[in-house]
Amino acid sequence: MTENTSPIPDADATTPIFTGLVLAGGEGSRMGGNKPFRMLGQRRLIDHAIANARRDCSHVLIASNEDPQKYAAHNCPVIADCPQPGLGPMAGILAGLNNLPANSDWLAVYAVDCPFLPSGLPGLLFAAITQVSENGQTAQHAAPQRTLAAHARYQGRDHYLASLWHRDIAPIISALLAQDQRRVRLALDGGNAKIVEIAAPQNPALAELLFANINRPEDLARLEHAAKDMGE
Repeated sequence: MTENTSPIPDADATTPIFTGLVLAGGEGSRMGGNKPFRMLGQRRLIDHAIANARRDCSHVLIASNEDPQKYAAHNCPVIADCPQPGLGPMAGILAGLNNLPANSDWLAVYAVDCPFLPSGLPGLLFAAITQVSENGQTAQHAAPQRTLAAHARYQGRDHYLASLWHRDIAPIISALLAQDQRRVRLALDGGNAKIVEIAAPQNPALAELLFANINRPEDLARLEHAAKDMGE
């Protein structure tokens, strides 16, 4: 991906209506299965993800290929991967884009295995997309190619699923999946994505929690310990 990096700009009153997509799919084989319902502190991973999405977004969707009744208590629409299960997170994102409400053009992604994200992340990503360039035009319109996505970078690591996507990127993702190109980075590249550097907080315990990914039982145990230090 061509570097298209921005520092964190200030979000403002022009921030649009965001729809949050909780990615609850995936087999979670390294966790022994059933990843969304594993406990972290007093809540399940799915509860953490939905709380994050509701904090930042006006609408929330859950992408899962399981029985929707498993998520009935959350009172969110449950959508299956598009065009089919088994194609990775991009199929969930495409399903989310295809199910955006009419009043929302932007999809913010919340992976179930990344329970600690900074508050207001979609607004920061959106502000980077639309920030004013040196000639006074917005970056979205000044560049030859529209910027249709953005993702976070934290402590030198790119977090492709800590991301924001415009509905117009759906055909790009669909074309990639039709070619069996499933990597999230390819879709971000196709959308001329902005990379937004997120500064680490001064609190070392919080710094360890942010953007931490849970793939194995030992990851869950490590975050459980760090969360206790934070009083989570």
